[in-house]
Amino acid sequence: MICKNCGTECPDGNLFCDKCGAELETSVLPDNIDSKGRIITGKKGKEKAAPDDGDKPKREKAHKREKIQLTEGQKAARRKTLRGIGIAAAVIVVVVVIAVVVNLINANKGYTYATKVPVGRNVDYARSETGLDFVKRSDNGMINSMTDFDYICISDKKVRISGSEQPEWAIFLTTDSEDMITDVEFYDFTQLKLNWKGNKSDAMLTENDLTYGMSIKNVNKTLGLKPYYLKRSVSNDSVYCYRYYYTDEEAGYDRAYNYYVDFSETELQVRSVSYCEIEYAKVILNVNTNMPVLETEPVDVQDEETDGSEEDTAEDADTEDTSDITE
Repeated sequence: MICKNCGTECPDGNLFCDKCGAELETSVLPDNIDSKGRIITGKKGKEKAAPDDGDKPKREKAHKREKIQLTEGQKAARRKTLRGIGIAAAVIVVVVVIAVVVNLINANKGYTYATKVPVGRNVDYARSETGLDFVKRSDNGMINSMTDFDYICISDKKVRISGSEQPEWAIFLTTDSEDMITDVEFYDFTQLKLNWKGNKSDAMLTENDLTYGMSIKNVNKTLGLKPYYLKRSVSNDSVYCYRYYYTDEEAGYDRAYNYYVDFSETELQVRSVSYCEIEYAKVILNVNTNMPVLETEPVDVQDEETDGSEEDTAEDADTEDTSDITE
């Protein structure tokens, strides 16, 4: 390279003249010279120039493709894992569906039994027809005290209602002197497992919500409820009771009702509707003012100057009559 300033010949690769120090003109830098004129030695001289930033998106896509590329073994393992996840999810769905179906069957089992009990036949025939074991008393004292009956059958499965464990359903039979069934009563306690007030309704139900002559199937569909209580009689008349509650915005509290539907099993249609409010506050919260008042005889308090000793007083207290205490 020739210096244009002083004409001195300089070695190739120099940026400046060795004699006058003038900058040498060159259009291409050698591979061993960086942009600042420094000689690159060793491994650095073999390094490639940094790629243009405009190629960055292409490099990133290529890098991702390199990562995505899997071996055949890895692909097979991934397919096996996904297949296992799919099978597990399918099993869970099937188990949930089976559980729901079983619960529905168990909940409706008592109702089905109650509708199949042959009214007007004897209890032994009812046992053979339904397969239920009707007994004089169950092992649940609370259920036994609910109503008057001659025979009872309760579910083996339990449900919790307001903290207490009760059977899912109970069937009561009333018989005549010849052990013929005159009445069948059925209670579905699963209707109360979420709330003693029954199922929630948007508004109060009245007699205008049903039409005379409707079938029980249409009644259930119209009300959107299942019967909590059913009574069948030898007269072929039935009473269906629906337990529900709604929020009375004006009163500021929930109001619970028993909604009764009289149904003719002969005509298979609704005959009449009635309802009554369950006054929980009066039953549970209010003190019964009609309870008998316990009356006791006044105790004579003796002075210190009296001749009676403390031992005599104790003996008198022991012999005081307290047998007239009633519940």
